[in-house]
Amino acid sequence: MTVISPSLDDERLFTSRQAGGRFLYKIYFLVFLTGIVSLLYYRVTNIAYDHPVLWFLITLAEFWFGVTWFLQQGFRWAPTYHVEYPERLAESNLPPIDVLVCTADPDREPPSIVANTLLSLMSYDYDVNKLSYYISDDGGSQLTFHAVYLASIFAKSWLPFCKKYNVEPRSPKVYFSTSSTSSPSGQSFRQEYDKIKAKFEKMQERIEKAGQIRNVPIETRNEHKGFKEWDTKVDPRDHASIIEVLLRGNGVDKDDEGNPMPSLVYVSREKRPTSHHRFKAGALNALNRVSALISNAPLVINVDCDMYSNNSQALRHAVCYFLDPKESHRIGYVQFPQSFGGITDNDLYGNGVKRIYEIEFFGTNAHNGPMYAGTGTIHRRESLNGRKYDPNVKIKLEDKSVRGSKNWVELEVHAKLVTTCTYEEGKPWGSEMGLMYGSAVEDVYTGLVLHSRGWNSIFCSPERKAFLGLAPVNTNDTLIQHKRWSTGLLEIFLSDYCPMSLANLFGDGKLKLGQIMCYSFYNLWALWCLPMLIYAVVPPLAMVNGISLFPKVTNPWFRIFIFLGISSHVFSLAELMLAKGTFKMWWNETRMWMLKGTSSYLFSVMVTILKALGISESGFEITSKVIDEEALKRYNKEMMEFAVASPMFIPPTTLSLLNLYCLARTVVALVTATVMSNNLEAAVLNTSLGVSHSLALVLQIIISGYISIMSLPIYKAMFLRMDKGRMPTSVTVYSIGFCVTLVHLASVFM
Repeated sequence: MTVISPSLDDERLFTSRQAGGRFLYKIYFLVFLTGIVSLLYYRVTNIAYDHPVLWFLITLAEFWFGVTWFLQQGFRWAPTYHVEYPERLAESNLPPIDVLVCTADPDREPPSIVANTLLSLMSYDYDVNKLSYYISDDGGSQLTFHAVYLASIFAKSWLPFCKKYNVEPRSPKVYFSTSSTSSPSGQSFRQEYDKIKAKFEKMQERIEKAGQIRNVPIETRNEHKGFKEWDTKVDPRDHASIIEVLLRGNGVDKDDEGNPMPSLVYVSREKRPTSHHRFKAGALNALNRVSALISNAPLVINVDCDMYSNNSQALRHAVCYFLDPKESHRIGYVQFPQSFGGITDNDLYGNGVKRIYEIEFFGTNAHNGPMYAGTGTIHRRESLNGRKYDPNVKIKLEDKSVRGSKNWVELEVHAKLVTTCTYEEGKPWGSEMGLMYGSAVEDVYTGLVLHSRGWNSIFCSPERKAFLGLAPVNTNDTLIQHKRWSTGLLEIFLSDYCPMSLANLFGDGKLKLGQIMCYSFYNLWALWCLPMLIYAVVPPLAMVNGISLFPKVTNPWFRIFIFLGISSHVFSLAELMLAKGTFKMWWNETRMWMLKGTSSYLFSVMVTILKALGISESGFEITSKVIDEEALKRYNKEMMEFAVASPMFIPPTTLSLLNLYCLARTVVALVTATVMSNNLEAAVLNTSLGVSHSLALVLQIIISGYISIMSLPIYKAMFLRMDKGRMPTSVTVYSIGFCVTLVHLASVFM
């Protein structure tokens, strides 16, 4: 009798496949690249000696467009998809996981949101004895502690309910607000459903009431010793460490049905005005140390407080990579996509980041994996804490978690010691271990460091989204968020860990070429402001002063410009449509790309320059999760929200007015001259435009027309809307002033 051993493929916990259509894409790549080279050749061989500065600026812009397009192809070259097999996991082999949740401001991140996110994470379909939860409250708020405390009580009913009926999603707020559920019908279920819902609503009511009075009722304060920390006022920027164990694991605390609960620890690290607290990176490093002291799980997942778990099986999907018999030892972290609920049908602000997480990140799987995106990421603790990958050593996922009985009081005391302001002094935290300091996007920076140390990462995207979060629902918050991101990304490019550094190009931990291209594309986001500003300022001002910067329609080179412009837009649209987007979604995404380019990215370059000169420091700005009801109604109608007199609005508003004015003035001049002479070419020769032929201005007219059409919501917000979301008058006045100044200066110097 012959015994056939199972093959390695049968034991694999995930498989990979490459996207189809690569041959067609590579043809497009070669043709488009030829077009870019041809365009630059035209510029070099057709220098405008009468206007050398304008020629240099427009050539520089086109060169940079070409560079960024080339870098972006790192995502498109070989998109790779993974499929996990969580059903092959043995329950006894599931590794312990520490779950780290961060919040920082109870006003911008309401405690009710924190509580719901925490409850969704606590109800994973995973052995609760192997889960530990740590929440960092960098605001040191009793309102947040109150919400977490109430969530710990409600969890004793919520967790067994979720397990019994296998509900999805497991955020109670989302679950109970859904009109139809996949849960079973029947009287017994309905009775239990109504009972749990009533408990949840009571919890929500208590959280909201405390928020309204800005205090915790005395009867609640007497329920837990932790509230004594706020017997005296706690300044968010100046207070001692607060560590409170709300649920004790190891079977000490049990749910309503007698099952063990996971441990839950509230952490508010020490803050002093004289010490740099390092924002989110510092908070996560503090949680890392506390979790290592209390549970020390080999895997650590961090989640933002507004990203609730939408898939109870998500941890099992991720664990497939860490336990895979062939590839697990290479993997430093697994990244889930960031997905968002509440996005309008056509994604008004492009905050669904569909192109990044449903198109581009799959491309990184072919180049050692995606960057660390800051939330929904499961790290191997050893990789996060400074260990380098050694290809000659197959590191197993060892369970070094703390077992046995625990003295929870002593653990609270010891945890306070590792969360003091001075604990990191003279230690490698933030430079050699933990999350890296020195960038506003500590996540991407940390991921780059891990990749430079030889670790791979994996982009894990289950069919049911792992997490759903809250995206900004107004223009200002969107622009601020992208300013922070692009500032931090540019700081990384200027750091020792620049993806194009000699160490990453040729060193022991050198990155793949595609990986360098992908990182560099994001790192150089901020420099998109360069070609965008040039194309939004130079062509219209030159046009209104009779200067042509592009070939005439009759010139064969004209076709190169038209081909590149149209094909890039068609490819972008087709790509989004294949990812189940819509035409209007693409249109909104393109508009926001222009707004961010002339606002967020411009400000991030300015911030980076000021920081380099020692004039100011870049800070960590939290986008608000609080939504005004009237603003939400406008958002659902897909009306752009301006409302606040933000300096972020001035550059794009100025440029929209500039292009509209120059377009109108040019077209009116041409039409007037045509009517008067009944001969277009003769008319143009005699107009103040001074252009040799009207066809020489076609591309400039197209560019200004394109910008003007994209700017229609801005024009409406300035001149037509009367609601509270309209453009503030001060922004309109400043923008008109800048526009007039630019037109005047151009008339003098061009």
